[in-house]
Amino acid sequence: MGQEKVQILLSAYQGEQYLAEQLDSLLGQTWKNLEILARDDGSTDRTLQILEDYSQKYSQIKYYAGKNIGVANSFFDLLKKADADYVAFCDQDDVWLEKKIEAAVRKLKKETGPALYCSNKILVDGKLCRLKKQDMGRRRPGFGNAVVECICTGCTAVMNRELAGILASKTPGHAILHDWWSYLAATYTGTVIFDRRAYILYRQHGKNVVGAKGGFWGAVQSKASYLKDNRGKLKGQLSDFSRLYHGDREKDALVAKILAAETIPGRLKIIWNRKMYRQSVLDGLIMRILFLIGKML
Repeated sequence: MGQEKVQILLSAYQGEQYLAEQLDSLLGQTWKNLEILARDDGSTDRTLQILEDYSQKYSQIKYYAGKNIGVANSFFDLLKKADADYVAFCDQDDVWLEKKIEAAVRKLKKETGPALYCSNKILVDGKLCRLKKQDMGRRRPGFGNAVVECICTGCTAVMNRELAGILASKTPGHAILHDWWSYLAATYTGTVIFDRRAYILYRQHGKNVVGAKGGFWGAVQSKASYLKDNRGKLKGQLSDFSRLYHGDREKDALVAKILAAETIPGRLKIIWNRKMYRQSVLDGLIMRILFLIGKML
């Protein structure tokens, strides 16, 4: 019996600097029944030429060009074209370790119903040198976490056919990012696996550099600033989610309570809600303070 088919969905935009290196790492996976489906999101550099060259050389690489619609919508467009047993998200500028897909599929095969796999990642600089600061901690997946935080970094995500089909059929208009939306849907409809092992070299450069100001108060300011950056976006995402996903009374009620936090009575209720949580105690405290002062939604 042959291996199940895995599709790697790659959204590219102005990716000429690292794209070839990423594609090489995908082609080097130990899981051999792979198809790489790439979408160019309106690049004006050599991204399309790189995709064309690789597709001519390797039959398992396919691509198409699209208008610039942003990273989240680009991945949702790719999802609508996916038809494999397992589907993975892929960024254009990382490097995958050779057993990344194999490790994910082996865990997903044990699950029934919609399931999402995600993992830790190894932080590296532009030259793939490992950074001193790493976050390789344990994570507690759950819907109460997904409503206010995403622990699924998109480039680590792999899902089964059931979840991919659900996501493709319920496309949001206001998702913060495709990975957060996928994490929300997976915790609502099925199972999320978080692997403490890392199978990806995750480049930190430009806007995605992970860091914080020095000291305790510097960390508090950085975390508060990050949470406030999603103000407005969180309301849009949860409003869309409540429109597209419903039927679980307990989870529906939690979403409704968060959305009701725009009013002062709603704020006072949500800050004491223990079903809603972030992964760290400090993040959770900052989140509740921001809800109280009306800065989260």
